[in-house]
Amino acid sequence: MKRNLQNVIFPTEETLQQHWDLFYTGPRCVQDGPDGALRLPAGLVVGFATYLNGFPLESWKRYTPLTGVELQLTAQGHFRLELVGYRLSTSAPRRQLYAVRECDFAAPQQVCAEFPPQAWEDQMLAFELHPLSDCTVCGAAYCGSFPDGSEQPVVLSVVTTTCRKEAFITRNIRLIRQQLLDAGSDLRDRLYLHVVDNGRTLDPEQFNGFHLTVHPNPNAGGSGGYARGMMESLHQDPPATHVLLMDDDVLILPESIRRTFRLLSLLRPDYRDSFLSGAMLDYDDMTRQHEDVGTVLPDGGWRPARPPLDLTRLSDVLTAGRQLPPLQQPYAGWWYCCIPAGTIRSQGLPLPLFLRCDDIEYSLRCRPAHILTMPGICIWHMGFAGKYSAALDLYQRMRNLLAARAITGTFAGVDLMGLWMRLYRQQLREYAYHGAEALLMALEDYLQGADLFRQNRGEQLLRRASGCNEVLRPLNEFGIEVRLEDVYSDPPRRFVDKVIYGLTCNGQRLWPKKLLRGGVGIIGFDDSYQPQTQTLRRQLLAVNVWQRTAALRSQDRTRFRALEKRRRRLMRQFRQSQGELAARYAAARPELTGEAFWRQYLGLDTPAET
Repeated sequence: MKRNLQNVIFPTEETLQQHWDLFYTGPRCVQDGPDGALRLPAGLVVGFATYLNGFPLESWKRYTPLTGVELQLTAQGHFRLELVGYRLSTSAPRRQLYAVRECDFAAPQQVCAEFPPQAWEDQMLAFELHPLSDCTVCGAAYCGSFPDGSEQPVVLSVVTTTCRKEAFITRNIRLIRQQLLDAGSDLRDRLYLHVVDNGRTLDPEQFNGFHLTVHPNPNAGGSGGYARGMMESLHQDPPATHVLLMDDDVLILPESIRRTFRLLSLLRPDYRDSFLSGAMLDYDDMTRQHEDVGTVLPDGGWRPARPPLDLTRLSDVLTAGRQLPPLQQPYAGWWYCCIPAGTIRSQGLPLPLFLRCDDIEYSLRCRPAHILTMPGICIWHMGFAGKYSAALDLYQRMRNLLAARAITGTFAGVDLMGLWMRLYRQQLREYAYHGAEALLMALEDYLQGADLFRQNRGEQLLRRASGCNEVLRPLNEFGIEVRLEDVYSDPPRRFVDKVIYGLTCNGQRLWPKKLLRGGVGIIGFDDSYQPQTQTLRRQLLAVNVWQRTAALRSQDRTRFRALEKRRRRLMRQFRQSQGELAARYAAARPELTGEAFWRQYLGLDTPAET
């Protein structure tokens, strides 16, 4: 049994053409025609051992019963075709040449070349073209051989939630419709697209069509949008076997969805209950991989499981295809996350958290045996640099972490109150009283219990918390000299300063005002921490280096005392009620993750049970 596993693709848009080295190596080539055929001048060597067009053999062997790989190339002209393989060695990627074929075609013609058995130990397979005359590459694909009966029926539902981001979502709808849902696509009959419009700014009649539906939805945040999409996917006819959740503010390649579908249909039995996580590439630095799988840390933070990768470097491309070591608490983010429908039925729908931590909680709740990744299955996401806010990164984060642990038992190994206290103290010590206010508000709302989450008040609560966001002004308005490259630097701690800093909460108690230091300390505006720079300063300038803005913070002992008084009261309440409160939260789990709740929450009619 043979199946097309991966099409070789060329950049058809100018944004991606500027990063042609994700697609092919060598100088940038001319592209023309509706499919962007690649024109190769004589004497030029072009290789396809790249992030988007190399064949990740190691991944396909691990996840599927693959037995052979064949390249199908359609080209015109006189050229030499070389089949190659790569694997990581201790010093650099090792290249192995496996076959050479010379072709001379007066018109576009297909040539098929099978990789030999000795290539089977490589991590990546690829090909190179050596034009002996001007040539045109019209297309190429890698086809795989499998034992009969290896293929499983798949119905893939793509769910994307949007809220007033029309430019991105309309582009993505157009691409999926043109390349995957129009006549001629091999996925057409088994692919569905559900666009959940939380902003209600899209006209469904303009977009609805074959297997494509826009669902106007009340603004219930990401969790509410994806819950709606999951329900629609389970009730469509035929029901989805897999639901692919995808952000709206992303740049997609329909080929990633096609590769996802093919991989799902050929998985070994041990991997059929897995999540699949597409890699997040940085929209502002398009050759940089930010994350494919993340892991939750014992201190309550989280980070990508791999270091940042430069996908123009072959060694980093090969690293992207390597299997990760076992992780204690891995998660797949909902920028591109494919979930088996059976998991949704058994584990329920997302928690009504509106924004932040909903995707991490869901991965930890479901605990899939594996989270699959594969080079070339990816999206480009708008960057997060310079977007830190107290409402999202302090209020939403801490409120949702506490609620998620109480409701579903996730984050059980994390010291959440220790995290809350560290963040609170950090805010006070850098005079970010607005941030301390957001954290107190998070704890207050958590103490209200599960009733806080039973009504769709997420947008209202976030708007209230947004009052804690720091107001930044153009940097040039302050008349303070700032070297942007030095904003995040911090001198070594002095022992005396360290002791005084801790005992006095940076000079806000038991310390004479007259002993505060003059001058303005320059620090980062976000969650960075520069204790020596800010020790005993009267004022701190918090700088957003990406947007060239800042806020001037001054020590305010009256506000400090008021916040501390409020904290002590809340901590007493937390200690007195935590056991009973956690029990009430846990009892609400079946309700808050059930379809009946979500349909009422979103104002939908109740359908028959699936």
